[in-house]
Amino acid sequence: MIFKENLFKDKSYVVTGASSGIGAHAALMLNELGARIIAIGRDENKLLTQKEQAKNPDNFITISKNLSNFEYLDKWTLELAKEYGSFDGCLLSAGTVNTMPLSAPNFANFGVKLFNINYFGNLQILKGLTDKRAKSKDGSSFVWISSAAFDRPGAGLGNYAASKGAIVSAIKSFALEFAPKYRINAICPGLVLTPMIDVSDSTTGKDYVAIANSRYPLGVGTTDDTSNLICFLLSDASRWFTGQEFIVDGGGHLKF
Repeated sequence: MIFKENLFKDKSYVVTGASSGIGAHAALMLNELGARIIAIGRDENKLLTQKEQAKNPDNFITISKNLSNFEYLDKWTLELAKEYGSFDGCLLSAGTVNTMPLSAPNFANFGVKLFNINYFGNLQILKGLTDKRAKSKDGSSFVWISSAAFDRPGAGLGNYAASKGAIVSAIKSFALEFAPKYRINAICPGLVLTPMIDVSDSTTGKDYVAIANSRYPLGVGTTDDTSNLICFLLSDASRWFTGQEFIVDGGGHLKF
């Protein structure tokens, strides 16, 4: 642990995508550093398992929610703020991936589903937290998980890359809207070992770890790598960072 103990004492954060992967690991690290976490995810059982692992389980509140039904999520988030008090920011990590060529049937329909989760669901949570009625604290920081694929996607990742590219573009505008009260940044990871990434994909026959190790000078990433940056960006140490996209891919973008 590179951060001082109780760095986030008396701080409170919403984390979407908290039941697995990048969001799950970051939620546990933030909780270990003293934060109260409102952990939102689709899988209630996985969320409860996370709570059991939390260092401060009383400050790890789990809520099962499907963000793809996004229409009223901003109002729902306002109710969260009324129930739990003001927040110090959030981590928007909910997301899904789908590999599909443009020639595939229903390509556009699958694209809509990806955008609903990766972009619009998280967007509505952000909208709710930055509403004046939510009373998010001055200096609040918002971190949104994009992907290195927004810039250099592989074949079949058109929809996914587009949904992640939307995040990178949007946070630049939101940073101007929020300043100087709030900050927002995006993290764009390359391949990170999470349950969403199969070590060996039986459908495509690809070994993603081997691909990453050959493509990334520093090898495949772990959730420690992303959580460390998330904690920095949510902390006051990053007070002069906003509207930025941080590519975290072990140098992979240098060799693509």
